[in-house]
Amino acid sequence: MAAPSASLLPRLGGIAERRRPGLRWGAALALAAAAAAFLVQGSGTPEVPASDASALALEVERALQGASGPLAAGDRYAQLELQLQRHPDDVRALVLKARLDMEAQRFDLAAGGYGKALGLPNSKAVRDPDVWAEYAEAVGMQQGGTLAGKPMQLVDKALALDPRHAKSLDLAGSAAWEARDFAAATDHWKRLLERLPPGSSRHGELAAAIRAAEQRARLALPAGRPR
Repeated sequence: MAAPSASLLPRLGGIAERRRPGLRWGAALALAAAAAAFLVQGSGTPEVPASDASALALEVERALQGASGPLAAGDRYAQLELQLQRHPDDVRALVLKARLDMEAQRFDLAAGGYGKALGLPNSKAVRDPDVWAEYAEAVGMQQGGTLAGKPMQLVDKALALDPRHAKSLDLAGSAAWEARDFAAATDHWKRLLERLPPGSSRHGELAAAIRAAEQRARLALPAGRPR
């Protein structure tokens, strides 16, 4: 059963919700990319409870909202670069700049920014599952569009902080799909499904993806059997 095609990879979670044209997590993740649209509304607000937002995420959101209006993305970026020249260990500025780098598909810079923000001593970013999940996405794109290896390790860190974190559950399901572990993909996406309003279009899209993963799991050969 071929995975439905998807030309867009939704960016999930965080403040800078967008769809990036022409990017996927590889052909094996086409269904995951299509299914993930349930999280993104037209306004760019994740369809998850507001209680998910950590203190750092709320700070970032307020900063972005305060910089909106007359300031274009380039202006915000220039301000952040100036701030980091003066205060290179400003965690909030590092995260904001990394998010803008992700929007511009500068994945190396984004991954570096997230990594620095998380590696600083006493960084409050380490308590924010959003930042870990976004770092995972940046590293995944940096390494050619796969969630295998380090990205999944970062997703695990986010889920250790919040086992119900929406973006991390989606990425974990996508990574499991990529690894052809359809039972695990089903498990992650079912936990995510519980967070979505029944009857919503996002709920229906994810339910369809879960059914496809369950069918793949039933058809999968036992471990050790040649494919």
